[in-house]
Amino acid sequence: MKLVFLSHTAFGGAFVVGSHQLAKALARVGHEVTHVSAPLSLPQLGLLLRQPVVRRRFHRWWRGGEIIDGVRHVAPMTLLPWHLARHTASLAGSYSRRILTSPRQGLGSLGLDDADAIILDDPRFVGLASRLSRSQLIYRATDLYAQMRRDPTLDDAERLVCERADALIATSEPVASHLRQMIGRDVHVITNGVEFSHFAGTQPSRAGSPLDMLPGTRGNRALYVGSFDRRLDEQMLAQTAREMPEMQFILVGPGGRAAAASMMLRNVYSPGAVDYGSLPSLMRQCAVGLLPMSRDPSNDGRSPMKLFEYVAAGLPVAATGTAELRRVELTTLCLAPEPGTFASAVRQAFRCASDQSMLDAARTRAQGEDWSIKAQTLLRVAATH
Repeated sequence: MKLVFLSHTAFGGAFVVGSHQLAKALARVGHEVTHVSAPLSLPQLGLLLRQPVVRRRFHRWWRGGEIIDGVRHVAPMTLLPWHLARHTASLAGSYSRRILTSPRQGLGSLGLDDADAIILDDPRFVGLASRLSRSQLIYRATDLYAQMRRDPTLDDAERLVCERADALIATSEPVASHLRQMIGRDVHVITNGVEFSHFAGTQPSRAGSPLDMLPGTRGNRALYVGSFDRRLDEQMLAQTAREMPEMQFILVGPGGRAAAASMMLRNVYSPGAVDYGSLPSLMRQCAVGLLPMSRDPSNDGRSPMKLFEYVAAGLPVAATGTAELRRVELTTLCLAPEPGTFASAVRQAFRCASDQSMLDAARTRAQGEDWSIKAQTLLRVAATH
């Protein structure tokens, strides 16, 4: 099959997201896959080209794509950024409908005209969705977008995408419930997964890596990997570190060093951002994985990518008890019902870390969440519509 992903996140940046993993898994089994990221805008380009990731996206736009792991990654551009285009229906539609494609290859660089199926996970592509007529369109919602971006116009765009889509998929039950209320249609739930072989592997870290100089010992390290924004409860994390001075809290991701410095605690440390290839080695040097999510409403819809990545690497997980995580049946997932109980959840996770049989059972569960399985489930959904 010829498949195209229209995604909110470009490949090669700070984070590897579900569309990247699904695209790669489908390419591995012989499908022709193109991954199109949300467009850069011309007004932003001059300011952003100083960033290496943006320069790489610009080069992809100019060349008409870049093949990585068997997937052709394409980065289009548009005339107006979304925060300007969203204010009127005509401009919102034009944001992606009048997309600027590769000067070398034109609209053909997107691969839309002859695709068997298009998997869209960003409602800002509403303009492109409205012009597609021959390809099957699958809408894969990964978040409560209007709440996450604090942009109510995304609900309007999402409703239009849902009306056009042949099948609806959500990565969590709260997101599925949101779509059902919005459009009154069946929604399939396919949660985020894990590249199991990557995280359960045993590749060593590179000699001289900053990861070889983590404070403390493996048995007293708790690890957070992710973004540092309002969806992370930094105050709760800092309070937990104060209550557990004997433990080391390792913060990893863009903004991690600034967050660690602001906490001013001897047992909080950050090596900064760590590339995806080094994450398994980092996780094996820690005892517990952390998901300290804030009470921001957008967290209700999250299917955290790191959950089964931690578990595949052999870590129990301490997490905030969101509606979605309370649905997960996993003995090494220790949930905090309230922010003040997060330290108790972390202590419980450290106790789980000493029970190898429990960790092995959880890892077996994670193997069943591999992205290859998620990709086949997605194809089965497509086949029924």
